[in-house]
Amino acid sequence: MKEIMQEICPMLPERIGEAVLAASALHGGDLQEIRLYSGACAAVVIRGKMIKLREVCPERDFRATVMRLCGNSLYTHSDTIREGYIYTAGGIRVGICGRAVAPCGIVERVVDITSLCIRLPVRIPGAADDLLPYIFRGGGVHGLLVWSPPGVGKTTILRELTAALSDADPSCRAAVVDSRQEITSALGQLSIDVLLGYPRAIGMEIAVRTLSPQIVLCDEISGNADVEAVLKCAASGAAVVATVHAGCREDLMRRKEIRCLLESGVFPTLVGLKREGAEVRHLITGGQVNI
Repeated sequence: MKEIMQEICPMLPERIGEAVLAASALHGGDLQEIRLYSGACAAVVIRGKMIKLREVCPERDFRATVMRLCGNSLYTHSDTIREGYIYTAGGIRVGICGRAVAPCGIVERVVDITSLCIRLPVRIPGAADDLLPYIFRGGGVHGLLVWSPPGVGKTTILRELTAALSDADPSCRAAVVDSRQEITSALGQLSIDVLLGYPRAIGMEIAVRTLSPQIVLCDEISGNADVEAVLKCAASGAAVVATVHAGCREDLMRRKEIRCLLESGVFPTLVGLKREGAEVRHLITGGQVNI
């Protein structure tokens, strides 16, 4: 975390950077997000709780921060800005809000950016160790689906599973589709195939076609294209470890595309994440569709 803060703080207005560090120290660390609002008070998210700071981010400083995060080139990041985020050179994803120019319902560009959500790639070594027996059992490799509301730690768990699979003994052939380049950015060198920036469905297809993986990992599956890609992975003999947004297990089961995957048997194990104070608890259940 220290290295990440050394990278991100120089990009922030000086007073806000100091306030972020002070708030993190005051509340025991575990900083997850830094939120900037043009002309309004900044905020941080620590252990799932949003804490508003006293420091206001003036519009001029806000615009300068956006440019620094973009490496002084909005054009270079135009493709990801249309999808709602900026990816910094150091591997940090920044969610953005602004005014969409969207004729015919297709976003062509985003202008007048008004808020930033800087999500810090947290490492919690060992956080996913108790999930490995559900992947490696019976002499085979099996799929697993991690669900939770936003901000509880799905990507963190997927990051630690990726690291664990890279170091696994005996080793296995694994591929991670890192569409938004936030799973592997904090992990350094890996003994795993990493497809950076690929749309999930395309990345999964390429992984199966060219890399012969035993297991494919990806974040936040949604929509028919992702469902079809997951089913193709399973049909090829590759297990899939993925995450999905859901408020509770019942909500998960109500989603038609996820129910389709569960009925197919792709995910024999479901892992719900529940935050309890500073801790995140794993709710491990079978992937049966009856609730």
